[in-house]
Amino acid sequence: MSDELETQDGINLGGARHIGEVLSARRLELGRELADIAHQTRVPLRHLTAIEEGKHDTLPALPYTIGFVKSYARILGLDPDTTAEQFRRETTKPDRVIPTMDHEPIEDVRVPTRAAALLGIVLLGVVILAVAAWGLGWFGGDEAPAVAEAPAGSDDGATVAVDTPPAPQASSPGVAEVPATDAATAAAATPAPAVPTGGAIVVTAREDAWVKIYEVGSGRSVFQGVMAAGDRYEVPADRQDLLLWTGRAGALDLTVGGTAIPPLGAATQTVRDVPLTAAGLAARAQPRAE
Repeated sequence: MSDELETQDGINLGGARHIGEVLSARRLELGRELADIAHQTRVPLRHLTAIEEGKHDTLPALPYTIGFVKSYARILGLDPDTTAEQFRRETTKPDRVIPTMDHEPIEDVRVPTRAAALLGIVLLGVVILAVAAWGLGWFGGDEAPAVAEAPAGSDDGATVAVDTPPAPQASSPGVAEVPATDAATAAAATPAPAVPTGGAIVVTAREDAWVKIYEVGSGRSVFQGVMAAGDRYEVPADRQDLLLWTGRAGALDLTVGGTAIPPLGAATQTVRDVPLTAAGLAARAQPRAE
């Protein structure tokens, strides 16, 4: 290898000074701070200091260090390849990979931030909670069950849910068939049993359902949460100002004084402002015996 000195802008490379001294002198000549160069090149400050002081034992593997030296030389206006070649001649660090590999520092912007990772976890949790709430009926519609006026002749003026009439059954031998119109007339003429005017009102969950029981007017909750299958809520006897709201009307059973009230609605139907009093429940539907 030739011992002839290579010169760049008056700076001798391959001379008596080691490459760290050459870089340091060039930096001081330009009036640059080492910390500023570390920020611009994204090379750790401790590595640039070790390069200038010739402390090669503290530097990372040679391919990475060569990348640091080239970045440093390029910032100072020196030829990166010539500078790196002198560093190779001076260093005692083992060259364990192909010397031509040039490992430039990785830019910080390529690494996902911790904030982005946390945001992804939070969004995933929101999606899971939304799916669970939908399954419990929290986001059901507010439609009320279809009702019809009580038949003429009824005393209590209650409304009843409209049911699809059952399919006609084959008549048994020896039993006279009754025309459908006559059967409907006879059913209408039969008075429905009255809802008890007293007794405990109990709400029982047959399936998991979200339920809110709150005061009339103020809307203040006295109970709110998911009732699991088998859970019961007994309305206090001295409270005549409570309303019920649920996202799964068909999952609840209501009784007044031990008498069962027909379902408040379909399985996944949302109902609200249901009065938890004997008179209020009687106004919604005819009772049925348990």
